[in-house]
Amino acid sequence: MNAPYVPGDGLPVGLPLGSPSDPSFSQVRGEPDSPSGTNTPHPPAAEPNPKRVSASRLAWVDDHLPERDRQVLEIVAAHRYLTTRQLERFVFTGHASEESAARTSRRVLARLERLQLLASLGRRVGGVRAGSSATVWQLTSASARLLRADGVGFRRHDPSPRFLRHCLAVADVNLAVRSLAGPARSVAVQVEPESWRPYLGPGGERRTLQPDLAAELTTDEYEERWFLEVDLGTESLPTLLRQCAQYEAYRNTGTEQAEHGSFPVVWWILTDDHRAERLTSAIRRAPRLTPALYRVTTFDRLRVAIEEAAS
Repeated sequence: MNAPYVPGDGLPVGLPLGSPSDPSFSQVRGEPDSPSGTNTPHPPAAEPNPKRVSASRLAWVDDHLPERDRQVLEIVAAHRYLTTRQLERFVFTGHASEESAARTSRRVLARLERLQLLASLGRRVGGVRAGSSATVWQLTSASARLLRADGVGFRRHDPSPRFLRHCLAVADVNLAVRSLAGPARSVAVQVEPESWRPYLGPGGERRTLQPDLAAELTTDEYEERWFLEVDLGTESLPTLLRQCAQYEAYRNTGTEQAEHGSFPVVWWILTDDHRAERLTSAIRRAPRLTPALYRVTTFDRLRVAIEEAAS
């Protein structure tokens, strides 16, 4: 029987800490990033209205923000919502111990909250026992403005439980894929909308394939490319099969093959064995699907499954 999966708690398997050494978070080389640069100089006095960060104050923060703090904001922007524990595994690597990484992450996140660059949702995942590691973080209008020009119209939202769980589960899968990085292999991960693929349908209409993640693992000898879909049991089996049909339609355009030489394997990550077996069987029976294109696994088996696929 599978262990219950709580998004944001991390996958229920032993995962090495990810090590995103590139500030863009698109490339992982398995090398610990420098622990330096965690102390931000004190900015000018806050504005009278704490809900609004002035352009001058934001410019000052932008000039003095340490690179690792900026990485925190960028990875939160990519995933919309992340827990303290997830941010620790994405960014705060290379420490002597997990306790040291946890202390540093809490200190940095508290500072970013004081600077009005991060905001907590006011609720946690995994229950009260999960403690501060389960606090969920999101951007503020100030950090959205700092990261991108179109952040001016940014508004924070209180997500539905279903949407929040999905965002955190996708982040867990991202971490699992990144953990494959090592001295001899690199991993690149795209989060939506960067992972999306526009294409033309049979009638010339514009369509967009929208994987939760797209990943590429590269060594000196080979390259593995994957699309990854996360389902927490909220979609019906016919809906999942329709999504498989979209992959088939995109594959038939030949766009990915022309650019990369092959089409990525499509991974489905589901909540339990029963649901995984049903989808596997349905894919095999579907006359218009290509069973060899798909891999179906569960959250608690994902790490082992993708490691085997990458070996």
